[in-house]
Amino acid sequence: MCSTTSRATFSLIIMLALAPSSALPQSRHVDVLVTVIKDRVVALPGSGSPVEEPLGVNETIVTTAAQGPAGFAQTTRRLLGFSFGLRRWTEVQLGIEEHVDRHHVSPRLLMVQTNRRVHGFQESRGHWFSEALGPNETVRQLQGHGHVIVVITSERALGFSAFTGGFFAVRWSANEQMQSIDQTNDVTVIRTTMRNLTFRSQTGGWTELR
Repeated sequence: MCSTTSRATFSLIIMLALAPSSALPQSRHVDVLVTVIKDRVVALPGSGSPVEEPLGVNETIVTTAAQGPAGFAQTTRRLLGFSFGLRRWTEVQLGIEEHVDRHHVSPRLLMVQTNRRVHGFQESRGHWFSEALGPNETVRQLQGHGHVIVVITSERALGFSAFTGGFFAVRWSANEQMQSIDQTNDVTVIRTTMRNLTFRSQTGGWTELR
């Protein structure tokens, strides 16, 4: 009897091991649609209820975008980031005479560059971080996908991750020129005329490769 039970248990283990991966629970890909209905901006996920954010008096939508579980809306007064994981909109107010120059949307991160600041949004945390630009600092590149976005300016490189808090900056040395950028979903390597700099999504901060 014991032998029969053991053989049955062993057979069950083998069947589970050989079963197709679809039989195991997997995280589903979610695409969010951002739209405007009357005086509200609405995030429509693939399942569950719509999540609305009311607009203020005389506030209008400038642009909307979405990729995967992250949604974005720019109004005449503020930036709005949507997190599917938290099912909520989060805002950051635009300053007086602050205007948006460009934005970048990925499934886990939003990045918005204005004439005064760069703003980064983490979808997993539903939180905005902002970094002021210097009076003569100009943004030259805004690049990334996956869990890392890098902002290249005339004075420094700013790394922003989906997992660590805030912006991480490394300043250029005198006469240092950027040559190339290599990126994966989690790592960025910047090659300059003087050094190789790396920024990783899980660790935060820049390190120099020697």
